[in-house]
Parts: sequence; C-alpha cells; structure tokens
Amino acid sequence: MRTHAVASFRKLTPGMLASQRLAMANDIVETTKAEVALALKKSAPALGIDGTTYHVLDILIGLTKADDWKTDRRPLVAISNEKLAEYVCRSKRTVVRCLKKLVEAGVLAYRDSSTGRRFIYRNDTTGEIDRGYGLDFSPARQRVAELKRIAAEFAARLKAEQEAKRSVNRLSRAIQDMLDLGVGDANLAIEFAQSLAEAMSRPCHVLERAEILQSLYEQLLEALATDGSDGIFKEMPPEGDITVTPYNNTNPQNSIDSKKRTSAHADDIETNASGDNAPEKEQISKLRAASRSPLKEGSAVGFTGVSQQGELNPQLSAVSIGLVELATANLQETLGVKFTSWARLVASAEQTCLLVGLSLSGWNSAVSRVGDKMAATVLAVTAEKALRDPEAISSPGGYFRACIDRAIDGKLLLHKSLYGLAES
Repeated sequence: MRTHAVASFRKLTPGMLASQRLAMANDIVETTKAEVALALKKSAPALGIDGTTYHVLDILIGLTKADDWKTDRRPLVAISNEKLAEYVCRSKRTVVRCLKKLVEAGVLAYRDSSTGRRFIYRNDTTGEIDRGYGLDFSPARQRVAELKRIAAEFAARLKAEQEAKRSVNRLSRAIQDMLDLGVGDANLAIEFAQSLAEAMSRPCHVLERAEILQSLYEQLLEALATDGSDGIFKEMPPEGDITVTPYNNTNPQNSIDSKKRTSAHADDIETNASGDNAPEKEQISKLRAASRSPLKEGSAVGFTGVSQQGELNPQLSAVSIGLVELATANLQETLGVKFTSWARLVASAEQTCLLVGLSLSGWNSAVSRVGDKMAATVLAVTAEKALRDPEAISSPGGYFRACIDRAIDGKLLLHKSLYGLAES
C-alpha cells in the first residue's frame, strides 16, 4: 500500500502537506474510534468545521471500521463524492470543498489511486485492508491529544464568554441604577454616565467590556463612599420627615384560626406517621405495582418519567442508576465520567449525543416525549451497544429514535437490555 499517494490533479497546499506528513508518521498513536470521534466532534467548532463539512465528517467517521483504528492498521474509508453528495443533499462540488477543508484542518489525508477511484479490498480471513485508496483518518488519530486540548480550551473560552456576558448585563444595570438614584456631584454623575455609554458602545470583545465595566463599577462605588452624607441618598428625605401611620391592627380570630390549623396539621402528620396509610408507604406501593404492570398502550410519557395520564413509567421505575452504571462501563470510560446519579447521567447526554451522532433536535424531541431520565438512559444503552459492537448498529441515532418509539408504545424492554449489558 502506498504511503502518501496524492493525485496529480490536486493543487497541494501547506495544510494538505501537513496532513500527509501526519499520515506518514511511524510512531502510531494508540487510540480508539470512539475516542477520536468524540475529540473531533468537540473540537470541530474551534477548527472551523461546521454545517455541511461537519455532516460529511460525521458520515465518514461512521463508515470507518473500529478495528481499522488499531496501531497496525489505517482508518481508511472509501466512498465516492457522488454518494456523499446524496447523503448530505448537496452538490458534488460542495462535497469536494468540504473534503478539502477537512484535509487542510488536519483531520483527513488523501490516499488517491492512479485513477482517483476509491476502493478497499480486505482479507477474507482477518478483515484487514490488503489494498485500499480513499480518505485516511490517520492525521486525526495522530492528533487525538491535541484535539482534546483544543476542545477543552474552546469549551473554557465559551464558558468565560458566557460569564462575561452575564457580568456585562449585571454591571451595566447596577451602574445605571446607582446613577438613577443620584449622586451628590452632578458633574460626576454625567461623567460616569458618559463612561458607561462609551463602554457599552465601544467595539471590543465581551471579556474586555466586562473588565471595563467592572473597573467603572468599582470607581463609582468608591466615589459614592467618599461622597459621605451628600452622596447617593442626598435627594431622599431624612428618616424623621417620612410620615407613615403604623398599622398594628391584628385580628385575634385569625390568630386562633391559625393555631387551630397548625394543630390540625400536626395531628394529620402524627396520624400519617403512625398509620398504615403513610404517604411514603403509599408511594412505595405504587412504584412496586407500576414496576410489575405493563405500560398501557397509547399513554404518553412526560418529562419526569410519568405519563400524561398520571401513571408511572414501569420501564423507568424498574431501572436503578446503579444498574445503569454497571451496564455502561465502556461509555463511562470513553466520556471520563461516572454515572453515580441521575443528574450526572442526564448531564452527560450532550457528550453522548456527540459520540453517537445524534442531533440536538433529536435529543430534545426524545426528552419532550419520554422525559430526560428515560431519554438519557436509552441514549446510554445505545452508545454502550455501539461501542461494544460498532458493526451491529450502523446508525446509532436512528437506533435511539426507534427505541424511543418503542418506549412510547410500551414495547421497549429497557431493564432487560441493561441487565444483559451488565452481565456481559
């Protein structure tokens, strides 16, 4: 197999040459398809990969074989530009530009045949590639650590920018409120008002604007503190000038009623705590009954795992977070998290969606239909199965949607899937 075949019709660029050098590296980085896929999808916005280019990347990653990502093989995918154009509903020229963008971003490398045709011949016994030409993911495999760092820095930058936006809104309102109350020196108030307007209209990054407003806010506080009694409360009347008739009239009857209500409520609590009809026992009985009874056909499951008809979803009530944790060991290792609580499982759904290629709209639709906990559990099972046997589930996103439909119909045996994964 040729190591760095680039067709003569391609115009080489510095980015393309850099990707070809990465594809020729001898010290192959040991990683997995899932690890690289997650790193690529997280770092894609920072690399400028979006829109159709991201769609093409997602398809190409899905077409690679998991075993081809081993150190003694090459993650090669052979698909024509015409077929890719059909998949993404774009023109062939658009697909060509997207592939070039991925190559220059250091994600892919060209491995062209003499005719430009892409194909792969595999060994019938071992499944290894005997001869193949197409698109090589070796550059992404070599850069997996760098891609993770880029993704982390991008996430940190987004978080800092969001916090800065909140600070800008908070500080600008606080400064304006203090100015509206009035300061002792009118010229000083005008000066701060002009500074605030200049800071808000100045063309700069949100982080810089937040720093400017923070400095202005501290200066205004200092000015008000040094202004003394003639400061911010100058135009407010003194305490003795405010004439307010105190309202001390109380209704003794209301107090008696209140005591009676409190006493009655205490009696109810005492009765429930000592009797057989305590709310906790009733709730436990309902949960046990729901876990043994099938979900009625046609009942829609809401956001909290309770159907709109008021019945508990037995598929979720029969599942514990401990079972989910035992059944999804591979997924937790890939994401670097532990599903020790439902909150953590739901919080990791965004990363899991990136891992399996599920769109945000698909996830939101599932949450609106079956609730966040149920949707997150189904998503975790889907990702775990895809990680264990990538060939068994060609489209994890479609598999997830089908499971949600089965859950709505009451035909999804979620607890059995979890038990099977945990035992295997």
